Amino acid sequence: MMGDVQRFILAWAYVALLAVICFSASTTGAQHEHGESRVVRPGGPMDEQVQAYTCSMHPQIQLPNPGKCPICGMDLIQVKTEPRRDTGTVQSMRELTLSPYAEELAQVRTQVVERKFVQAEVRMVGFVNYDETRRAYITAWVPGRIDRLYVDFTGTMVRKGEPMVYLYSPQLLSAQQELLQSVRAAGDLKQSRLMVMRETAQSTVTAAKDKLRLWGLMPQQIEEIIRRGKPSDHTTIMAPISGVVTHKNGIEGMYVQTGTQIYTVADLSVVWIELEAYESDLAWIRLGQEVEFEVKTYPGEIFKGEVAFIDPFLNEKTRTVKVRLNAPNPDGRLKPDMFVHAVLRATLSEGNRVVVGPTAGEKPPLVIPAEAPLITGKRAVVYCAVPDQPGTFVGREIVLGPRAGDHYLVRAGLQEGDLVVTAGNFMIDSSLQIQAKPSMMTPQGGGGGVTHEHGGHGAAPAKAPGTPSRVREIPVQFKQDLMPVAAAYKALAEAMGAAELESMRKEFRAFRKSLMQVDGSVLSGHPLMVWLELVVRLENDAVVGSETVSIREAGRVFDELSQNFERLNQQFRLEPAGYQAETTAVPLAKVPQAFQTQIGETLKAYLAVHDALAEDHFEQAQQAMRFLADVVGAIDMNLLEGEAHATWMKFFSNLQAALTQLHEAEDLETFRKCFALVSEALALMVETFGIYPPQPVYKMRCPMAFDNQGAVWLQKEKDVRNPYFGEAMPSCGEVIGTYLSEPQGGQEVHQHE
Repeated sequence: MMGDVQRFILAWAYVALLAVICFSASTTGAQHEHGESRVVRPGGPMDEQVQAYTCSMHPQIQLPNPGKCPICGMDLIQVKTEPRRDTGTVQSMRELTLSPYAEELAQVRTQVVERKFVQAEVRMVGFVNYDETRRAYITAWVPGRIDRLYVDFTGTMVRKGEPMVYLYSPQLLSAQQELLQSVRAAGDLKQSRLMVMRETAQSTVTAAKDKLRLWGLMPQQIEEIIRRGKPSDHTTIMAPISGVVTHKNGIEGMYVQTGTQIYTVADLSVVWIELEAYESDLAWIRLGQEVEFEVKTYPGEIFKGEVAFIDPFLNEKTRTVKVRLNAPNPDGRLKPDMFVHAVLRATLSEGNRVVVGPTAGEKPPLVIPAEAPLITGKRAVVYCAVPDQPGTFVGREIVLGPRAGDHYLVRAGLQEGDLVVTAGNFMIDSSLQIQAKPSMMTPQGGGGGVTHEHGGHGAAPAKAPGTPSRVREIPVQFKQDLMPVAAAYKALAEAMGAAELESMRKEFRAFRKSLMQVDGSVLSGHPLMVWLELVVRLENDAVVGSETVSIREAGRVFDELSQNFERLNQQFRLEPAGYQAETTAVPLAKVPQAFQTQIGETLKAYLAVHDALAEDHFEQAQQAMRFLADVVGAIDMNLLEGEAHATWMKFFSNLQAALTQLHEAEDLETFRKCFALVSEALALMVETFGIYPPQPVYKMRCPMAFDNQGAVWLQKEKDVRNPYFGEAMPSCGEVIGTYLSEPQGGQEVHQHE
């Protein structure tokens, strides 16, 4: 079965590769004879041409001659990339130029990024229910016997004030007699000259009326008793509201006590619509919003209600929150327990704020069509048309807001007036993938990172394994501008350690501000493209981090930002604040030769671990690791004094911690990850203190190690022997530095290629 799967994958890869090759070949709009593919370097219509061959499974491999893929051993195939239609300079790693014919073939369409109010639709389901504020119970307010029920069954419509129950109660008889006696007494004292007597008599009448009123008699019933002039042992209980009888609990002849429920009446002129909203949709729901809904009984008919209540509690099982609407129901067609489909349309303004009614003071948000972004996981990539360069498109990683209907809100990465590709973007992205450039599926580029050259518009021939990287001169002013960024990153890391959300947001904003103040115009060529790529990622991380709503989410964003900051550090050779002072504070002339000999022995033991990993020998690597730990533990640090001793202690503690993790690794994969930490620590020691006897030490880097995060190691030979992939990819990597130790007046010199 695995063989079938592999053959299927290979076949699919060939088809995809050939499709993109054909697509790329059409970018000139001219006919080419069948033969060797050639890459035209920018600078003229017929500049130097170089044959290009690639691997269908590893498109990052770009070699000038046919042969085998150095990774999987498959035969290389020809790939054709033609010159730019415009001779302008490439300004982005994600840039691609198409001929008019290629644009038409890909059916590329663009649309302007604009500001406008858009609506997000929130769909919910629920049921019709009674309005609890419009329900009433008809109860016995005094003990007695039901002699008659005026409503015989549930569902009967009643109006306020209509008779419901004819109740016999001896207690009412005595209360009526008290009322009549107080009325007669008040009449007899009308002619009294004593004001106190008249007021006392009137107060007695009022108290007797209140007693009957509190026992359920209505004002007109009390007045009828006074007019009649004699008490009655029966009373009639009236309907307190208009509505429908939903429950009938009383039976004629039944004796009741105070509080016994006889009827339940509900007013259905206004009903509640109780809906279930997912927690992800709560951001769009506000009190007072109008909601449209349908019921199956009346298909196609739209009813409307208004959000009156949002439950403060979340249902842990369904992850939903109850949302209640008040809906008018004058004709009674909406009946309790009817199933409801509802749609809420929320108008959004800038900052993803929900507005019930947009006003002149609200600013429209920046939006793009939903077809424009290519989304994978938490990332979003769009392709924009380059102004004044027809057929040229450049990719951008952006931060998306929520989706609102046929649009996405944009939080960062685009500006009003940009032209985004809405059709043909997948073809553009696949063409970038085949050229091993950053794209949707390969954000670090096909080679695993932004460390690879991307000159011109063609497929640059790959370096031979072990070839040192070319040193790129970075302007001093640019490095100085990056120092506040490094300081802001350090402050952000400290805020993350404090675990205080508002402080984290503040430092994310400060990091973005310091990043935006860096002047990248002093760069050119490849360093400029690297900077433009990294600054977008870092800014996007900072934007997302400044708006996080939980510490856990802030931690996830910080991890992504840290990875991008580490790439910035590697590309432009940034050092943490204070690091330069620490390393240069140890003149190598003050390092005793005996101590350098110990560092050399440590390196020798380290190389034994490296050799075992390069050959996939886990047990040998463990044995070599134990010997390395013994050698490190035997180092005599008393040979150092002053600043040199203090610097050594700092490095030594890091190396010991890395060796401890290496010792605890129980499988080869974990062992290799811990070996990367040991390599970083030992490289710093060799660079700072030197080794004896003098000999060159090469610092290597594999950009594909650990899911394209990259890792370094040390070797004594230039030929790459990758300890992180072993026999799977033994030659993956390149020389990024050389430590040449040659005694010059007692001081060693370190050169960096």
